[in-house]
Amino acid sequence: MSMICFALTGITRQVIQDLIKNRIRTVEIRSPHNFYTLQGVDVGDPIFVTPASHTDVIPGTSGLITRVNELQIMTHRMVQSGENYYEEIESQAARAQLQLVSYGRVRTVKGGGFASPMSLEVDEVRYCDAR
Repeated sequence: MSMICFALTGITRQVIQDLIKNRIRTVEIRSPHNFYTLQGVDVGDPIFVTPASHTDVIPGTSGLITRVNELQIMTHRMVQSGENYYEEIESQAARAQLQLVSYGRVRTVKGGGFASPMSLEVDEVRYCDAR
């Protein structure tokens, strides 16, 4: 069975192991390509999570198929000042609670250019495939 998913790439192996072990994990995303991905999803949408970097996702890349349980977009503001200067820095982050659905393997890759999420056709892997 295949499905269309957006991708979160470059996710650490520790986070992936936590998802496998606990079946649920909240992640905070700051990287631009993954942030744009989470801006384009809703609660309940499938997300493909992989340790592969954004540019290394190709057909055959393995990872986890997850579902978004909660989603929050946040803005962080930090102020630095001194005697002769005042600087305000603003950054955005996304926090998503992901729930493990199954293992998956990429069939096709679409999109993923600057400021656009990477869309994948992913095959659900239910049994050990000897490929």
